[in-house]
Amino acid sequence: MVVSSPLHARSAVELKQLLDDGSLTSVELVEALHARADETEPRVGAFAHQFRKAALADAAKADAARRAGGELGPLHGLPVTIKENVDTEGVPSTIGMRARRGAVAAADAVVVQLLREAGAIVLGKTNVPQTLLSPMETTNALYGTTHNPWKHGHGPGGSSGGEGAAIAAGSSLWGVGTDIGGSIRVPASFCGVCGLKPTWQRWSNLGSNSVLAGQEFVLSQIGPMARTVDDLILLMRALDGGRHAALDPLAPPVPFAEPGSVDPTTLRVGFYEDDGFFTPAASVRRAVREAAELFEAAGCEVVRFEPPNVEELLYLYFRGLTADGSATLFEALEGEPFIPPLKTLGRIARMPQQARKGVAKAMGLMGEGRVAKMLEALGEKRVKDLWVLNARRTELKRAEARAWERAGVDVVLAPTYVTPAAPMGMSHDFTLGFLNLARYSLLDRPAGSVPVTRVRPDETKRTVLEDRLDKRAAQIEAESHGMPVGVQVVGKPWAEAELLAAMRLLQTKARAREDYPVTPVDPR
Repeated sequence: MVVSSPLHARSAVELKQLLDDGSLTSVELVEALHARADETEPRVGAFAHQFRKAALADAAKADAARRAGGELGPLHGLPVTIKENVDTEGVPSTIGMRARRGAVAAADAVVVQLLREAGAIVLGKTNVPQTLLSPMETTNALYGTTHNPWKHGHGPGGSSGGEGAAIAAGSSLWGVGTDIGGSIRVPASFCGVCGLKPTWQRWSNLGSNSVLAGQEFVLSQIGPMARTVDDLILLMRALDGGRHAALDPLAPPVPFAEPGSVDPTTLRVGFYEDDGFFTPAASVRRAVREAAELFEAAGCEVVRFEPPNVEELLYLYFRGLTADGSATLFEALEGEPFIPPLKTLGRIARMPQQARKGVAKAMGLMGEGRVAKMLEALGEKRVKDLWVLNARRTELKRAEARAWERAGVDVVLAPTYVTPAAPMGMSHDFTLGFLNLARYSLLDRPAGSVPVTRVRPDETKRTVLEDRLDKRAAQIEAESHGMPVGVQVVGKPWAEAELLAAMRLLQTKARAREDYPVTPVDPR
């Protein structure tokens, strides 16, 4: 067997070709990924579970089936990893909480079942932050802390942080994450890989576990993560909509259109690098501008886009998400202490409503208006009030559609997180940094992240420091030199084909540039 680069550095599409033409066996591939994990895991800690014996046995069966001939699945013999909160039979889905150590899954999640039917081999399950509610760090008392492969001591993002780190480090080819407010897109951007949050129920969510069971104001969605957009497309194609609908009555039988049938140069691309609420880092703004320039150079019509209702959507997200007064969260934890990234959230959530209002008022008088409004948004709502929030959310979805129609855009380029990846310990009071991600979760727009660039030395200093959010961003940016920066690409509901075609064009053009964040990266 002769290959031009290590197996762990090849894309899933390339490895599929090697398997199909007999240049590679599944056992060889699984062994290569195990060897890579032996090298990287001591510094990265991406895995919650590795199914080494089972994966090798499944690989041997896959090789025997290939030798015997006959029909094979589209992912036959390719290893895949699964986020810890997504059920795999016989393994607990803890969500990083000690109270759920005994929550052993009775069956595979629908997505995992379909992956196995397609011939994929489950290599292991990847780490998550406690409760899944940490957008920048991935740590819990059961499986420990996951580090960003680009820089030890930096967070890989959350809550699919283990998945993003494993893919970026080369111990996984690709895998499955979940996203309710950027949980696929943040790790993709922070770790320099690709991720897609599809339209809700494009992939069945049956078997995806959440600490906020029953909360449906903002909807979580399972989606794929990989190093290349072509690999995302292969996964989406292999798990087409018909089987999801057959196994889950909530999943509509919407077929996955072929991105290859879309000419991305015919798409009208909108972009904004700053929504006027929280100015992103210089590196993040440059990444969006350069992405727009790459589309324009490819022949696309590119226009400025002004996102409507920015501030209202952000605070609406918090109003709906905490409508139970965080009672469900506290019951689930059963007295377990919050991890460091969630301690501030925990203290705020435990405040009596009147006390929180008092703190919000004081924060406003101190010039901390953005934080004050977030505090006002949190807390228990009457059923009547929640219905009002639901109605307003629906109105804002329609308003977003009208804004896109007026601008004539097919996809929109936007920042992912406000900053690049942060050193651990800096995320506990920086929740509002995910505003551009929460926006498109609440609006239920399919959205992905594509790596575009890395932070330059002259992009590590924030000059305008108006409040504590700016000051925290400045601390993060000061430690960000060399870190990956991804750009969020947003599409119309159910238009994943156009979205993925645009994402593939962007990655193709960005990869030709010197500052593209190439993965896998040796942990640093």
